[in-house]
Amino acid sequence: MGSSRAYPVFRTDDLADAYRRARLLSGLMKPLDAEMWLCAQALTVPEARGLAALLPTGLFEPSYDWDRDVWFTGAELPRDDRELAAELPLTVDTYAAPAPVEPAFLRALGAGSATMLWYGVWPSAPGIPSAVRDSANQRVELGINEEHPDGRHTLYVHFTYADETGAARLAAAIGGSVLGPAQVGR
Repeated sequence: MGSSRAYPVFRTDDLADAYRRARLLSGLMKPLDAEMWLCAQALTVPEARGLAALLPTGLFEPSYDWDRDVWFTGAELPRDDRELAAELPLTVDTYAAPAPVEPAFLRALGAGSATMLWYGVWPSAPGIPSAVRDSANQRVELGINEEHPDGRHTLYVHFTYADETGAARLAAAIGGSVLGPAQVGR
């Protein structure tokens, strides 16, 4: 969907709380797509098997060697655990219908990083100027198991243009605040 400006608006060690707030934010948006984007890193064979069962058409690639050009769908992962272990860590990404997959995706995660993206359009409101200018690149992102000293799970709001005012308004709606400058290209 192109480059966006992402503002971190909430960070915690409590994944259930981060997810709850992400759903509150995504509920403020007018949905654009019937699907959301999911990405996760499987560090162990059981994690890879769990994610593959949940996302059989997801694209699994070895995370350590992008130049190798090897990938599997979840349904095509090696059946032998030793062969699968040799491919770890694996990164899976796919699109899926939001409501049915979300709780199972969260349960399937291990210690690897993951991302959940909900696409939509922010409400047209005076406090969110960029919502009126361009609806592209508007989304909610939940970064899971990120490396931050003040919490592992970070919630971001995305805009096409820098919009700290809009980010602050959306953060306030979930009891958060803008935690730093916009990040480009997330």
